[in-house]
Amino acid sequence: MPQRVSLDAMIPRADFGIADEDANLSGELIRDFPISHITADSPVLKLLRKPDFQRETNHWSPEQIATFVASFLDSEVIPSLILWKSPQYIFVIDGGHRLSALRAWMSDDYGDGPISSAFYGPDISDDQKRIAKRTRKLIEQTVGRYSRLKDQVDATPIVRRAKTLFTRALTLQWVHGNANVAETSFFKINSQGTPLDETEEMLIRNRRKPIAIAARAILRAGGGHKYWSAFGDLESKQIEELAEQFHGLLFDPEADTPIKTLELPLGGSVSPVDALSLLIEFLTITANRSSETKTIEKYVDDPSGSDTVTVLKNSLQVLNRITGNTPGSLGLHPAVYFYNERGKYTRFLFLGMAGLITDKIRNNDQQFFQKFTVGRDAVESFLIQNKSLITLLLTNMSKAQRTSKMKDLFNFIVTEAHAKKELKPEAAIAQLGLRGRILEISTPQTTAHISDDTKSMVFLRDAITKAMRCPLCKGLLDPSKSVSYDHIAPVRHGGRGDLDNTQLVHPYCNSSELQKSDTDRSIREL
Repeated sequence: MPQRVSLDAMIPRADFGIADEDANLSGELIRDFPISHITADSPVLKLLRKPDFQRETNHWSPEQIATFVASFLDSEVIPSLILWKSPQYIFVIDGGHRLSALRAWMSDDYGDGPISSAFYGPDISDDQKRIAKRTRKLIEQTVGRYSRLKDQVDATPIVRRAKTLFTRALTLQWVHGNANVAETSFFKINSQGTPLDETEEMLIRNRRKPIAIAARAILRAGGGHKYWSAFGDLESKQIEELAEQFHGLLFDPEADTPIKTLELPLGGSVSPVDALSLLIEFLTITANRSSETKTIEKYVDDPSGSDTVTVLKNSLQVLNRITGNTPGSLGLHPAVYFYNERGKYTRFLFLGMAGLITDKIRNNDQQFFQKFTVGRDAVESFLIQNKSLITLLLTNMSKAQRTSKMKDLFNFIVTEAHAKKELKPEAAIAQLGLRGRILEISTPQTTAHISDDTKSMVFLRDAITKAMRCPLCKGLLDPSKSVSYDHIAPVRHGGRGDLDNTQLVHPYCNSSELQKSDTDRSIREL
C-alpha cells in the first residue's frame, strides 16, 4: 500500500454555509499568494479554511511533497490556487494539498509535529509517525529545512532558492457567488486531476447524515476536525466518547508487516481511505434495527446529533458481541476469523460476521450465541484449516456478493458444528451456491529470499498452534482485547478467588446468559 502523508491539520475546516449570504463582496480580493500568507502569525492564515466536507488532506506521498516544494523553490510551473471568500473565511476550493505541503515544510510538521498533535490529539498512529519521519528525511535530502533555507546568505544554489522563497507567489483564481456556487465549483474541479473515490464522494454528498458523521468520528477516535461541533454539548461528548471506544476496539493495536504478534486489529488498516470505507459498510450493516436495508442515503440529515449517537450505540452493541470485555462478548480472535493465510486482513469476513450477529440481535435469537459456543472449537478448526480455500472462494465472487456470502458461510458452519456434523469444504462450497473442484495451487519458490508473506504465514502457523484457549469452549482467546476471569468451582458452591480456582475464559462463556441455557448448560461443566 502506498504511503500517504497526513497533512489534514495544516488548514482548518469550516462549514461553507456559516453566515452565508450572496457574495457581492466589498473590498478588493488579494491578487496573489506569497508564502508569507501561511506563516504562523499571518492574518490570511487565520482566515484560511478548507470546506468541512472535503476529503482528508492525505493523498500525497513523501516523494510528491518533496517534489512540489522543490518545484516551488525552483520557479517551476504550479497550477493556480482557487479560492472563495465567504463573509467569515477564505476557502480553498482547489490547492489544499499544495498549501498544506508548504505549511508542513515551513513548520516541519508532516503529521507528527505540534500542529498535528494539537489537531489529532495524543493518538497519532505509529504508521503516521513513520511516514512523517520519512518525509522529513526526504525533504532534508532534496531541498533542506525551511528554517535553514530562510537564513541563507551566501551565493549557492540554496541561496537562489532562498531568494525565490520570499519573492515568488502562487497565482490565484477566485470563485464568485454564494456557498452553493462554491460547492458546485468544488465538485467540478475535483472531478478532474485526482478524482474523488466512491467513499469520499459518498461522504461528501451525505456529510450531514448520521453514518457519515459517526464514521469520521470513529476514524480519529473522536479527535481531529469535529464534524459534530454544531451539536449540543451532551451529544458532542457522547459522540466523542463512543467514537474513542469504537476506535480502540477496531483499530488497536496497529498491525506491522510481517506479522509478529497475534494481537491484530479487528478493523485492519487505520489508513483513512481503507478505514472510512470499512466503517461506512460496518455502520450501514449494524446501525439499523429494522429488517429493511438502510443505506447512508436513506437516513435523514442529523441536526441535533441524537441520530448519530443512536447509530454509534447500535453498532457498538454488535461490535461488543465480536470483541471487548462486556459479558456478551464472544471474543472472536482476529487471526482466526478475519485474516487470511498470508496475514492479510479480509474485510468481507469481518463484515459477514457483523451482518450475521446483527441479524441475531435484531431477531433476539439468543440461542445462536449458545449454539456458536458449543460448536466453536469445530468452527475455528475449519476456519484455520481452510484459510486458503476461503481466499479462493472470495476471489470467485463479485464484490457485491462477498459480505452476504461470508455471512451465509459463518451461519452454515456454526449450524453444522452445533449439530456435531463433520465440516466438509465441499459442503460449504455447495452452501454458497458455487461449483467446482478443490485444488491446491501454489507458486514454487525460486530464490532463497524469505518474503514478508512467508514470514507472516510461518508466524501465524506456529503462533495459532500455541495460542491460549478458553477451557470452556476450546476456542482461541484474545486476552489483550477480550477475556474474563472465571471461578472454576462456582462461588455459589463455595469457590474461592485464589490462583488454583481461577481461569481465563471468553466473557460470553462466563456470562449469566450462557449459564441460563438448559440445553447447553453442559459446556459450563466440561
